[in-house]
Amino acid sequence: MKRFAIFACAIFAATALLGAQAQLPATFYADATQPTKNAIDASRLLQSQGQWSKAWNLLAAFDPDNKDGYVLAEKIDLAMNGNVANGMYISFGFVDLADGQTLEEARANPPEKANTVAFNPLDAADTLEKSGAAIPPVLSYELGNYLYMVNKDYGDNWVQDSQTTQTKAVENYDRALSYDTYTEQSLANHAELLIGLQKYDAAEAVLNKAIAAYPNNQDFTVSLASAYNDQGKFDQVYPLVDAIIAKPETTNTTYNAFIEAIKAGLNADDAQKTDSYADAMVARFPDEYVPMLIQHLIAVRRGTADKANAIADDVTAKFKVDPNVVRSLLSTWLNAEDSKAGIDYLNRSLDKYQSDDKAAGTVLFYRALMYAQTAQSNDDLKLALADLSEAEKRFGTVYEKDNQVFQAIGQLRDEWTQQLAQPAPDASAAPAAPSDQTQPAQAPATGATPATPPAAPATGTTTPDTTGTGTTSPSAGTSH
Repeated sequence: MKRFAIFACAIFAATALLGAQAQLPATFYADATQPTKNAIDASRLLQSQGQWSKAWNLLAAFDPDNKDGYVLAEKIDLAMNGNVANGMYISFGFVDLADGQTLEEARANPPEKANTVAFNPLDAADTLEKSGAAIPPVLSYELGNYLYMVNKDYGDNWVQDSQTTQTKAVENYDRALSYDTYTEQSLANHAELLIGLQKYDAAEAVLNKAIAAYPNNQDFTVSLASAYNDQGKFDQVYPLVDAIIAKPETTNTTYNAFIEAIKAGLNADDAQKTDSYADAMVARFPDEYVPMLIQHLIAVRRGTADKANAIADDVTAKFKVDPNVVRSLLSTWLNAEDSKAGIDYLNRSLDKYQSDDKAAGTVLFYRALMYAQTAQSNDDLKLALADLSEAEKRFGTVYEKDNQVFQAIGQLRDEWTQQLAQPAPDASAAPAAPSDQTQPAQAPATGATPATPPAAPATGTTTPDTTGTGTTSPSAGTSH
């Protein structure tokens, strides 16, 4: 069976652990000694007052050698949540905030002097375990959180490779979970790591635990559907997503449920289900262009050119020649190795929007990029330069002179002019694609585009690539 990897692998509600500390359940520390509980309570009081340096110093004085697993767990939590700066999560800087000052403000403008301490939670925990001391479940929980963030922020650029970091994070989450020590966030992180490691059976168990523990968090259900998709269990996807889609409210979770449903239909080669979910998604999200772009991608993949062209023309008109829309449509045709369809679309659009300088400028800019991307001779580059000049003229009537589009045009003109001065390229060699840093016009990304064209520059804010690495929920609306 042919598999299409075009959408997200898993959708998680995971958020950064850095930020205001969430109070952990008292049961996590139930077996700690009373002096330990007193020290932790005193430190948390200082933390609640923004006295992060004093809070750290209190714990460090109470247990300087990290021999108390409960205090070590609290140190990890404090270090990750209360630092004003850190060095690869093995050194941390703490300050006591001034009245009215927030930790985010202190991080944005770090003070010259901070209480900087060397603290490697993994090494400290390893030393404690080797001493024969019992490792409380809360310490495993905090180590899982810590290693999750290490991998998220540093990957293979940390002191150990990403695979090892993820494996150790899972081991610690597993140990904590076996003692019913978890939070909504830790379960999300845990499942994400397991799916990333392709340990699907274990991920399903964690997600089912999460669904039972937090029935109001439907993101866990979407994540389970994604895990089934990854394993080819497409028939098990539909009941999960249908329950979410059937709810009257329309949320990011609804959006992601549609994505998983369409992914299942495509991968199962079930045209009826695919079209049904795609059509329903367009109707459910009328102010989002991504559902229509998905319809276009499906039509291109199936080779139904007339339908693909009609959808392309409709979405372009509905969203007023949004550069993100144009870019995504062209990317789909380029990825399908049908550049002619992309050029034909641009020609149709130019005829239609000839009297609209902003729209025509956008179309001309992208046609220039298409000519350059697919150039077989210097004549093609000359066509690209001609379109670039005309785009510049059109944009000149709608944008100020300092708009970044003109810098992008200048860079491309210089690049292509230099290429023209060189010997003619071989028929099989296309010129280098312009950088994604060039931006022809300002338009915010909405949701996720099905693909990113290799030669087209980003427009406005970066539009996420969903060729198999990630899916983004819709924005509140689309601006033009």
